[in-house]
Amino acid sequence: MINRPRPLESPEIAALLAADVAARLASIDSHGFPHVTPLWFVWEDGAFYLTSYSDRPHLRRLERNPRAGICVDVEQAERKDLHRPNQQVRAVGRAELFPDQDGLWTERIDAKYVEEAFVRRGTEFRTVIRLRPDRLVAVSSV
Repeated sequence: MINRPRPLESPEIAALLAADVAARLASIDSHGFPHVTPLWFVWEDGAFYLTSYSDRPHLRRLERNPRAGICVDVEQAERKDLHRPNQQVRAVGRAELFPDQDGLWTERIDAKYVEEAFVRRGTEFRTVIRLRPDRLVAVSSV
């Protein structure tokens, strides 16, 4: 039996984008090859927000070519029928980069992933990546 993907409903999309799983951000190098970088994110007002230290290679690639893709996915354990149910949100668009003034975006992202008792990441010299999807696909194998 072939399990065909089905579109995720709005509440399922919201739950997946609120989960504490990393997004995989794809950027394109100067030779046209894709590079994938896992990053923490928040989804707000129809956009993905991620931050990174300002000297990172993926930021230089996005400065040269702002076209980007992103994928957020979860996979469950293998069932008796040998199927591994999964859900995923994939999107493409143009990334916008700007300084993380006072570390506000980094703090918001950290709050999603890190318990309060944990020491927070430094927020100095971080850049925000905002990706408003031109196209978004959200599917489930279950």
